[in-house]
Amino acid sequence: MEPQPNNGEPVAKRQRTGDGSAAISNGAKAADQAKQQHSKKGAQQEGQQGATGAGRKRNQRDPRMSLMQQAVKKNNLQYAMSLFREVVGEGLTVPTHIVNSLMYMACGGEQWERYVRGLPLLSAEEAAAEAAAAGGAGGSVEGAGEGEEAGGAEAAAEQHQKGQQKGQQKGQQKGQQGRASQVPPPEGPAPSKEQLLAAMDELWAYMGGAGLGADQGTYLALARREALRGDPQAALQWARECFSRGKPMQLRIFHPAQVGYCLAADVAALEAIDGLIAGHRLDCTEYEYARLLEGIAAAGSYAQLKAVLARVQSDLNQLTPATAAHVAAFFQRPDAARQAFAPPERGGCPVVAAALGTSASGAGAAGPDAKVEADGGEAGGGWRWRVQSGVAVEEGGLCEAAGGSLRVIDLEDAEWESFATAIAELARKNMGPRAADFDAYVAWYDRNGPYDVLVDGANVAFFGQNHEGGGFNWEQIQDMYDMLCRRFKGKKILVMLHRRRLNDPEARSPAVTSFLERLKQAKSFYYTPAGANDDWFWLYACVRSKQGGLLVSNDELRDHIFSLLRPKHFLKWKERHISHYTFAPGAGPASAPSPAGAGGGGASGDADSTGRGGAAAGTPPPSRGARFELQLPRPYTACVQQLPESGAWMLPLADGTWMCIRPDREG
Repeated sequence: MEPQPNNGEPVAKRQRTGDGSAAISNGAKAADQAKQQHSKKGAQQEGQQGATGAGRKRNQRDPRMSLMQQAVKKNNLQYAMSLFREVVGEGLTVPTHIVNSLMYMACGGEQWERYVRGLPLLSAEEAAAEAAAAGGAGGSVEGAGEGEEAGGAEAAAEQHQKGQQKGQQKGQQKGQQGRASQVPPPEGPAPSKEQLLAAMDELWAYMGGAGLGADQGTYLALARREALRGDPQAALQWARECFSRGKPMQLRIFHPAQVGYCLAADVAALEAIDGLIAGHRLDCTEYEYARLLEGIAAAGSYAQLKAVLARVQSDLNQLTPATAAHVAAFFQRPDAARQAFAPPERGGCPVVAAALGTSASGAGAAGPDAKVEADGGEAGGGWRWRVQSGVAVEEGGLCEAAGGSLRVIDLEDAEWESFATAIAELARKNMGPRAADFDAYVAWYDRNGPYDVLVDGANVAFFGQNHEGGGFNWEQIQDMYDMLCRRFKGKKILVMLHRRRLNDPEARSPAVTSFLERLKQAKSFYYTPAGANDDWFWLYACVRSKQGGLLVSNDELRDHIFSLLRPKHFLKWKERHISHYTFAPGAGPASAPSPAGAGGGGASGDADSTGRGGAAAGTPPPSRGARFELQLPRPYTACVQQLPESGAWMLPLADGTWMCIRPDREG
């Protein structure tokens, strides 16, 4: 059903271009029919579900179903729609997931936003390169945050197709591959916006007539359709409709409306969408922040910009150059300086006012008696913002171009608690029936923690051992532990290993037995239970230590389990609380020890009932601990910051460089 906005106002009239009026008119008629047909969807769906099993099998086995999906992959809209009309004309039902795939292509596919913005389309090679460069957060023309949906309905269709193929004979799979080769590449120019809209309206009308229910992919396509028509209000209404139908909300459903409101420079509407996103308990990615910044750059205030940058500081570690360009564009507006340099009581920036009133003289800095004019003048009382790219930041965080130093930005107290709780919940879910083992670990940690330094024992033991005869090496763990005891005197250190390592023959050698006894005496050892992923255990311990926790590991933490955590917590923690390591000059991996004989006194046998024990810390032998060197986190955090010394804004870019936007005297 074509919904009406929640406030009772009618959906805005569609915008049309003169050269596409006929195609749109035909599509609009089909859409009107779909509106009526979808209102009776429930009864029609029941009739559809009552079709015979033979009819359903006939649909599934028809090779043109697969060909339509292959046409989507090749972006051949004309060929796909020709097959669609042919199949429908024969009375066959095209299932929802295939219609969604066609809708995905009919909205412009990966280049939907270029269509909406009126930008030149990319070649297939350029589009693929752009999507690859954007990675998990890209894929839009802005290169920030749209990549997750570059597959969109197509990805869902591919998954469905794979599910159907599962268990089939290889001969059938080869047959499908052969059919895929029958799909020709698209010929001639890319479809126009009017042709896309006509195809979308035809597909949506079909869904209504066939009684097919809309899912998330359908609502996303409908929102994009409205964006193509230049109607962001209607695009947003489809997002609301998706939620009202009980579908799980995803960020990408808001993107078409966001782009439309960016083009309209409607900051209030963009902020309203931002509120909806927060209301659905979704975390903004760079894409959503980029749209807010784009709108603010065109028509927003300094207060709005600063509020968004404060959130970006908390949630992101870097920005794409395109997102940073929106920030720079704001400061290049003539009225931006007037807003920021006004007295704080008149809406100006307190940081800028304080910095310009006290900073030492120098390039772009005011003298100790400098003052900012109350009215701001044409460009802020003779002040402006100077944008510099590629500025140098010293190892300690000092940036001469910015006139100040970057500082440490860490999680807030409430965020630490939320982060630790999320890790524990995911760990219990991951462990299933053995979740009680994690609860036992939490209880043990409550009695013995917090710990300052956590050692990923397996990572250290295997470091540099990828050679013939190499393998898990206890000596390297001991060397690391001894070095840490010297480096962090008085700090509590915890070595963590999987339980199965205690059953290794080497674990029963006198040297390892003695080392494990030292660890247990110092309460510096915990083994994770069978069937558990030890990553959850050391991550939880480190996060419980809050600002003082440090994980020693060369693990890049790219495992899929970490993607389950909120990026705003995990990325900030990862930036501040992991120390990598390398071999010290002249040192190298330890050699494999000889297998231990019997009577070594097994470590697991010496442990108490919890597998841990001891009371007093041991002292490392004076000759050990020189094998490794730590690579501690930087003394500052890579994130958006405003420097109190000068009022300058520092933006870290994805290419490793920094952008500086600093107050500067004109002339």
